[in-house]
Amino acid sequence: MKSLKKYISPILTVFVLTLFAIYLFKNPEIIDRLVDTNPIYILLIMLLYLSIFFLEGLFIIVTLRIFSKDMNRSEGMYVATLSRIGNYLLPMRAGAVFRATYLKKKFNFDYSNFLATLYGYYIVFFLTNAILAFIVLVLKSFIFEQTYISLILFFLAVIVGMVVLIFLRFPFKKIFKQKSGIIFKVISFLDKFLGGWDLIVRNRKLFIQLMLLAFANVFVNILVIYLQFISIEKVGNILDIILYTCISGVSLLISITPGSLGLREAILLITSKSLGLSEIEVMQLAFLDRGIMFVLLLICLIVISIFFKRFNLKEVFFEKRENL
Repeated sequence: MKSLKKYISPILTVFVLTLFAIYLFKNPEIIDRLVDTNPIYILLIMLLYLSIFFLEGLFIIVTLRIFSKDMNRSEGMYVATLSRIGNYLLPMRAGAVFRATYLKKKFNFDYSNFLATLYGYYIVFFLTNAILAFIVLVLKSFIFEQTYISLILFFLAVIVGMVVLIFLRFPFKKIFKQKSGIIFKVISFLDKFLGGWDLIVRNRKLFIQLMLLAFANVFVNILVIYLQFISIEKVGNILDIILYTCISGVSLLISITPGSLGLREAILLITSKSLGLSEIEVMQLAFLDRGIMFVLLLICLIVISIFFKRFNLKEVFFEKRENL
């Protein structure tokens, strides 16, 4: 069963890539549209993505400070960039495995605390995206009389769910009294994990910094989507652009394939009416975004491999995965 799970993500990824290839074959006009994309827009989008990597690096730095660990900004961006490379070019969120291994070797950062920081990152990220999406949907309902009840309820549920997770506490050790064995190890790990998460939430100053970084991340992503809309000559209003950004962000809740490949596109196709987009426009944006990100990460990987020797990438991605 365990070996079968290992192959689910690669099989799904190949399946999705095959579907993408078939779609491109049947809709060659997408390639024509992308070939005609202004190189200036592509360059600007790449620069904006690099600024997002920098913000993700700052997020790592702030969470480490909560545990009295210090990392400089260049190293933060280095770790964040390689995390992105792992998450987008390799299956099953290999970037998280890289980051955990790096922090363990460099800072002796416990895996339970790492999971607490990762837990915190996704909670804050999904919460900010859900809040913005909910506000946009309410505004669309009042301004344009476009009401999408299912989406409003979904994002409201995400907001409530994330807030509950922020304040949720479960006294594992008080309920389970085992003092040895596998169950005791699992309980101890979960107890450490929740203890680490509690440290993050209780440090209000740093937690507010995390929220601000998450909103900054969303804002830069909105600029990216705006440029992508312009690149395919789509004139979208600001509310549609923000909603598209937030739906893309929340789609990371399902990350079976690298970068939610195919899953994000499916969600955007389902919600395309609320975004004022046609099916072909959704796919144009998808191919443009995936293509730019793939090229950018490939360039980053080449640059890091040539100029940075801080960490053995093979060791990180392939030899240490059993640690998590």
